[in-house]
Amino acid sequence: MKRAKIVLLFTSFLLVLLFGFEVLGQTNFLIKGKVIDSETKELLPFASIGIEGTSVGTASNSAGIFEFRLNPTWKDKFIVCSFVGYQPLKIKVSEAYQYSKSNQLVLELKSSESLKTVTISSKRIPKVEKIMKQVIKNLPENYPQTPYNVDFFYREYLKDSTAYVRLVEAALHVYDKRAYVPIIYNYKSAPTILNLEEDYFAQVKERRASYDYSKSKINNFFIDVEYGTKYNWIRKNQFIFDKMMYEKFDYELVNLTSIGKKTVYEISFSYNGTIDRFRKLKGKLFVNDEDYAVLQLHFSYLPVGAMGGYNAKERYGYNIYLENEEHFYFKKYDEKYLVSYQSLRSIEKYYESQEAFEESVSEYFVEQLTVNVNQKNPTPQDLQDDSKLKEIDYNTAFWESYNVLADSPLNIKIKADLEKRQSLEKQFELKK
Repeated sequence: MKRAKIVLLFTSFLLVLLFGFEVLGQTNFLIKGKVIDSETKELLPFASIGIEGTSVGTASNSAGIFEFRLNPTWKDKFIVCSFVGYQPLKIKVSEAYQYSKSNQLVLELKSSESLKTVTISSKRIPKVEKIMKQVIKNLPENYPQTPYNVDFFYREYLKDSTAYVRLVEAALHVYDKRAYVPIIYNYKSAPTILNLEEDYFAQVKERRASYDYSKSKINNFFIDVEYGTKYNWIRKNQFIFDKMMYEKFDYELVNLTSIGKKTVYEISFSYNGTIDRFRKLKGKLFVNDEDYAVLQLHFSYLPVGAMGGYNAKERYGYNIYLENEEHFYFKKYDEKYLVSYQSLRSIEKYYESQEAFEESVSEYFVEQLTVNVNQKNPTPQDLQDDSKLKEIDYNTAFWESYNVLADSPLNIKIKADLEKRQSLEKQFELKK
C-alpha cells in the first residue's frame, strides 16, 4: 500500500527531537489535513480516517478537511484513510503530526485499479436482483448481532430562510442492546413492528448549544438520536433490506467501482408509492462484492403528513415536512460493519397558526460521527431523561480534546450567522 505524496518543508533532526519531547509532555495533539484525489486534486468528502487496529476514527467533512485528536502514546501507530474508488492509504501518526504542524498534511488517494475491462453486461457480473438477495442474506454476518457501545459526536443545526439560527453539539454514549438483529414487520394492514422493545439507550455526556433564534420552537434543542443510528434502514431491517419489501423496489446496477482491489457495486433504487410515512423513495447504495456489505447508503423521500399544532401560549404552529435526504457511510469495526458517519437534511414549511397564510421554510440538519466503538465488553446503561439536558454545563476542556467534524465553509457560515449578536463561546455558557 503506497503512502500519499506529501511535501515536508522541514526535516531537521532537532525538530524530530523536539517533537518527541512535546508528545510525551502533552495529553493529546491535533492532526489537521485534507483528503484529495492524487490526479485531479479534487477534495474527497466523508473519507474514512482511523487508527489501524483500533475502533477510533473520524471522517473528512463535506469539504474534504479533517481534524484528528489523538493520544500521543499512539505516535508509532498508523492512520488509515480509505474512500470508495481509491486505494487505502497508510501514514504513521508521528509523521502525519509533523506535516500537520507545518500546514502541509495532504492525503493524496490514488484511484483503484481500472474496471474498464469488466462491463456491467458481462456474464461475470451478477444481476442486481442476486446482489440484493445476497446483501439481505449476509446481514447477520456483516452487522453486529450482540449488544455494543458506541460514542458519537452529534451536530444539529437549523436554517430559517437564508440564515442559520440554531446549533447544538453533543458527545453521545450509546448502549445498543438489540444491535442489528432484524425487526419483524407485519405488512397485512398498516406496517407494524411485532418485536418492538426499548433497546437503544443513549446518554448525552457533554453538550453545547447556541442561543435559539428560530421562529419555530418545535424540537427545541432536541438531541435527535432517532434520526441517526437507531433508525437506519439496515438496523431496522427496513425497506430494501426487508425480504418482504425489497422486491417492490426498482433496482439498476449503474456502475462498477472499487475500494483497493475489491469490486464495489453502485446500485440505484426507487419506489414511487407510499410506505409507512414515506413516499417517492429513491437513492443508491454501494455494495462490496467480497462480503456483500453496504459501504454507503444515500436516499431521499417525501414524508407524509404534518407535525405540531398551534399553541398560543408558546407561540408555535404547524410544521409541514416537504423533503428529507439522508446519507450513511459504513465502516468495519472488529469484523462487523457499523455507521461511521451519517447526515440528515429535512426541509419544512412552518405556519404561525392553523389559519395563518404566512409561512417560512426551514432546513433542519443532523450530522453524527462515530468516534469509538466497543463490541467486546459493552456496558449496559439506562435511557437518559431529556429534561436533564439543560443541566449539562459547557465544558471547554472536554471539547478541546474530543474528536469532532472539522470546520467547513458551511460551519463558518453557521458561526457567522449565529455570532451576529454574541460570540458562540458566550452562547455556549448560557443555560438553555
